[in-house]
Amino acid sequence: MIYIIGSGFSGLTTAYALNKIGLKTTIISPGEKIKTKNISLIKYLLKNNGEILNNTNFLSRKINKLNKVKIINCKYLLSHMDGGQSNIWGGIIGNIEEYKFNSKVIKKKEILKYKKELLKLLKILNIKYKNNYLLEKNYSISKKNVSNLKKFLIKKKIVFKSNLFVKDIDFKNSILKVHNIKKNSQLNLPFTKLFLSCGPIETSKLLLNSFQSIKKIFLKETQHFYALIKINRKLESRFFEARYGKYNFSCQLYSVKNIIGLFFRKYVKNLDGFDENQYFIGQCYLNSNYSGKIKVYKMGDKFILEGKKNLRFSKHHFINSINKFNKKNKIIKIKKIFFNKIGASNHLGASIPITNNKKIKLGVNKFGKLNNQKNIYISDSSVLNDIDISPITIFSLNNILRMILSNKKI
Repeated sequence: MIYIIGSGFSGLTTAYALNKIGLKTTIISPGEKIKTKNISLIKYLLKNNGEILNNTNFLSRKINKLNKVKIINCKYLLSHMDGGQSNIWGGIIGNIEEYKFNSKVIKKKEILKYKKELLKLLKILNIKYKNNYLLEKNYSISKKNVSNLKKFLIKKKIVFKSNLFVKDIDFKNSILKVHNIKKNSQLNLPFTKLFLSCGPIETSKLLLNSFQSIKKIFLKETQHFYALIKINRKLESRFFEARYGKYNFSCQLYSVKNIIGLFFRKYVKNLDGFDENQYFIGQCYLNSNYSGKIKVYKMGDKFILEGKKNLRFSKHHFINSINKFNKKNKIIKIKKIFFNKIGASNHLGASIPITNNKKIKLGVNKFGKLNNQKNIYISDSSVLNDIDISPITIFSLNNILRMILSNKKI
């Protein structure tokens, strides 16, 4: 039996790619059925640290009890909905060709090899591709678009098992140790191949729980901020990149209509309204040189998630650079900046290095195969060796297609 742990974008893309090479899979997750389109952005921002997102009270209590997580200096939020976290920020944007992938093991042309296959996948997801930007169909891209792909996979005979929380992996005997949430019982599931696609935090926790020799894992966390932005000229897209001095960042704009829509869980699409609006809220991500970190480790039977700031990043210096940027450019003015707490952007990765050195226990080869383990693969944003300034979801999907479609030994 081939299992995929995780029912978000990564897990479903893994199933899609494996089906392309003739392998049928079973996707398992604790997820509930989609009950709401998505929570509003303002409700998301007001959530407490470590609070599970978008689940019923019943499932939240169960997962919290199983997770045993303590969060320090970090605002990371979890979701175990059917469809996973699914990049709630609507971050399916970015020009793949410009992505700076720094792995010495993989060349950039290998990353871009399956772009045509990616476009087929995006068509199933109902995500539009235009002018080198990936524009979301609406704000609530995550759950709705994931369900489109799930329906496609069900037609391809992919099996979905919900209400199952994977606590531990017996690597030696190829057995998953699983808690059935509804029945409150334990079961063992033997596997022939296993793909971990449960997101950087959950993948890290599962590995820490399964390998006693692994003591801690560090995740990169994109430095993220909001800004009040004045636009002096009509833009072709609400996505742009800006550079000044040693800083560069990507931004997506939300008009007043957009923001009002977010309060009411309804995204008001306004891509063509730049001539009617002057002020926007910008959601911005700095390049990976200034990423923070989330340290994941165990203390007794508890997992600790600890946010670590990037000491090279100075808010004061950055704001001074923005002021100089404002004086020189005539198109946009950045009026006010609000920085996030580490973990709040949900753009994480780079916890599992891609390496040719098999002595590195917590490492994978260029196909995502875990070092010195039989038939164990990691297929989510955990195996991105770098996070560039654009949100990472679309690049992660592209990378999963590459890892599976290029692997002739799978």
